[in-house]
Order: sequence, then structure tokens, then C-alpha cells
Amino acid sequence: MASHKCLILGASGLVGQRLQQRLHHHPMFDITAVAGSKATAGKKLSRLEWRLDGGRPNLPNLTILETDAPNFVETIVNLGISVAFSALPSEIASGVERKLVEAGVMVFSNASTYRRTTGVPMIIPEINPHHFSKSMHYCATNCTLIPLAIPVSAINKIAKIRSVRMRSEQALSGAGWELLLDQEALGGNVNPEIDGEAEKTGAELLYILGDENAGNVSSANFEIEMTCERISRKDGHQVFVELEVDQQLSIDQIHKCFDSMKFQKSLPSAPEKAIHIVEHIDPHQHLWSNGIKFESQPDLLHDLKTGMSVVVGDISIDDCTISFSAFSHNTIRGAAGGVVYLAEFVLDKLS
Repeated sequence: MASHKCLILGASGLVGQRLQQRLHHHPMFDITAVAGSKATAGKKLSRLEWRLDGGRPNLPNLTILETDAPNFVETIVNLGISVAFSALPSEIASGVERKLVEAGVMVFSNASTYRRTTGVPMIIPEINPHHFSKSMHYCATNCTLIPLAIPVSAINKIAKIRSVRMRSEQALSGAGWELLLDQEALGGNVNPEIDGEAEKTGAELLYILGDENAGNVSSANFEIEMTCERISRKDGHQVFVELEVDQQLSIDQIHKCFDSMKFQKSLPSAPEKAIHIVEHIDPHQHLWSNGIKFESQPDLLHDLKTGMSVVVGDISIDDCTISFSAFSHNTIRGAAGGVVYLAEFVLDKLS
């Protein structure tokens, strides 16, 4: 398997460090540079506080580059880097990602800046691989979309969707490491408001399920109603969904369509099954799934599949309305793992 020299854009944030963790032993990528803001630039990677549970992996002790440095892109090109993974804030990603792409570095972004932009494919491999087109710039989706879109897209294969109503309960880690250190938030006193999250999630759902023609995507057309809130849980986004379809389905039909959700090629980060069906979701027990089994102490440096499956439970049917709950790890499948999976998919298509 070919190895690509890669750059990680993001040194000290949760998603940047998840990328460092997941790429450390990845068979397709070699961490060659890490870049960050002026606050971290010039420091050795080993000197930064490790924000994730578990010890720091034995990463290459690189000196962190500054994304705003005048010669930053030139340095990246001279290092022979061909792939960049971005965990930058959206306002910074806008300029940095564009400059790298213009210099011939393929960018896979977790930032929202270029999502739903023509010429920048936004792909979930199990759902819309047909949206693939050759580009130097690709986007992963919003973390809240993952537990919603994967089961909805499965049902969409066997019935026409008329409407989707969703309520989310989102983890503290979705807002960054600062909230994870906030004792009041950890104790239950957390602001539930997430500005723009519901609108973003709805728009991305319609886009992912839309039709593609020569690089242009026409969004799907059905009614959506979204409500998103933050709760006092460290990791894991859970959604509660009511889906109206054009025909009555059986529980057996729904189970079969969920069970069949799997990307057909064996990629390092592809879960064994995209959906792991349970009777009822337990956020404490069901955070780490590869689609077949749950892990309580996953080997995150070597096992790239655990945490990449969406857990679905509490399935019920009332006439043409299907209700379910779904749960996924927001910094794994919803962020760092998802964008690495996207890169695996794209590079496999290009090989």
C-alpha cells in the first residue's frame, strides 16, 4: 500500500490530536509536518499538552510550523508533502486550504468552510460515493450529520422520504477541549444552544442525499425539522429521529437495509458495518463500535475501525413513520476518523 507524506493542520485541538493519533501507524500516510497557530508554532510537538484520554503516542518529534508564515506553503512543498488533513477553525481554513490546493497539495478538510462548494466534493463513502469527482480539495461532513445521515440514507434506498425530524444531544468535545476542562459543564451546567448547528445539519443532509451531475449537486427535496443541543457528556452525539416515508415498512425490512450498509472495499478506516443495531442505546457502553462488536478499551493507535460505526436502536414503526435513535463518536467517525476515511476512499479511487 502506497504511503503519502502528509501534513496535519491543527496541533493542539481535539480533532488535530485525533488526526495525529490515527495517522501515527496508518498504512497509507506518513506524518511529515504538523502546523498550528502562532501560539504553538516553533514548539516541539512533544511539548504540547495532550488533550485526549490515554497517553500521547510516540509521534515524530516535529517542530510545529506556523500556518501564517510567509513561506509556509513553500516549506510544505519542499518537504514533498502531497496530502494535508485540516482541523483548522473555519475562518483560518479558508485561506490556508486554498493556498495549499493551489500549490498542488491535496487537502482533506474537517472544517465547514468549503462544504457544499462546487468543485469540492463532500462524501460519506457508504452514502454518496457517486458524488466523487477528481479534485485537489475534499470535505468531510458535520459531526452531527453522521448518526443521522447513515441510517436515513439506508431507508432512502427502499422507500421515498417525505420528511425528517431530528433532535440531537451533542457531547462537550464537539465544542473543543476548553469545554472538556470546564468543571461546571462537566457537572451538568452547560449552555445547550449551538448556533447554526440545526441549519447546517439539515442543509448537509439534503446535499448528501442529492443527485450529482458533472460535479454539481442538486439537493434532495423533503421537509426537515432539526433541533440541536449540547449536553454534559464528554464524547458521543446522539440523535432522535422521526422519518416519514411513502409506504409502510416492516421492522424486518428496516433491519435488513441497516444491516446491508457497508462500503464494499476494505479500507483501513471502513467499519465492518456502517450500522450496528441494538435494542436500546447506552451511550456509556456503545461509544466504540466497528459495526460488529463493542470495545471498552480500544487500541486507538492500531485499530482504525473501532468507533467508526453508527449505533442504531429504539426502532419503532407507526404507519409510515419510522422512529429510531442513533449514536456515534463525534471526534472519531464524526471528525478525524471520518476525514481520514474520506482520504482513503479518494486515494483508492485515484489509484
